[in-house]
Amino acid sequence: MDEFELIERYFRPLSRRDDGTELGIGDDCAIIHARENVQLIVTTDTHVEGVHFPLTADPTQVGYRACATSLSDIVAMGGAARWASLALTLPTVNAQWLAGFAQGTKIALDLNKTSLIGGDTTQGPLTITWNIIGEVPSGCAMRRDGARCGDDIYVTGTLGSAAAAVEFAILTKVACNDAEQALLRRYWEPEPQFAFGQALRMLATSCVDISDGLLADLGHITRASNCGAIVELTRLPITESLIDVAGIDRARLLAAAGGDDYELCFTLPSECEMKLKQAVLNYGVAVTRVGRIVSGAADVRLIDEAGTRVSLGDNGYRHFR
Repeated sequence: MDEFELIERYFRPLSRRDDGTELGIGDDCAIIHARENVQLIVTTDTHVEGVHFPLTADPTQVGYRACATSLSDIVAMGGAARWASLALTLPTVNAQWLAGFAQGTKIALDLNKTSLIGGDTTQGPLTITWNIIGEVPSGCAMRRDGARCGDDIYVTGTLGSAAAAVEFAILTKVACNDAEQALLRRYWEPEPQFAFGQALRMLATSCVDISDGLLADLGHITRASNCGAIVELTRLPITESLIDVAGIDRARLLAAAGGDDYELCFTLPSECEMKLKQAVLNYGVAVTRVGRIVSGAADVRLIDEAGTRVSLGDNGYRHFR
């Protein structure tokens, strides 16, 4: 099977025809129609075998997670994901692997009816690169530079479970108990909250998705907004499954700095709290207030119940050290 047969069999079916695409897969470039009064938001993410997922990972899970985590960036800006292109480097053409990967990819793209409009295939170490194009009403994108002193800091969902799946080598275990299975699901099945992210556009002053760890990603907000932040360790939302596997103390530290959650961290003026509660009811998304924005240096302080600073040494994932 050559690259053109591969594209026709596994990836052309992921292209839609009702999404503003004039020309999709099959030419040198795609042609898309951007609507009036919207801005395009664009993100690119690369996923490498052995770095972002294990060598023996299920291809359906790999396809879903690689795409869903890339879509998460669009959610963090309050956008709708419209189009995607995929650069896929494969060591060999394995029909079974490709069928599973395409199935997982389709599930992720269907979360927001996103269309695959092009990409590239080549031979080499397994590497997946997504380029996602989204839309947001002009001037309404949530950014990292809008946080203000006095804003409350919120996170969606729960934190730390995906990081625990990595730390405790659950990803490569042959058999897992119920608690470990729950952590595995959090790693492999992140759920970008498109509708809730769009609802936040009129409320949040800043937003970021949590990929490298809460403290590290909140640090992007404080640096862009020229402010500081205080995060309360005991407020961080964690699951019973995480506590069962890691213990309460380690669970809290993983929630603070573990990464791979792909939840949202956003800031909100206190006067918008009631509107936030209504949005939570409307969209069925759990949110937790975990801290506040403060004046001063662009520093994120993690404190315990007594108000004493907790030092972690390393506040999040970095590709290069």
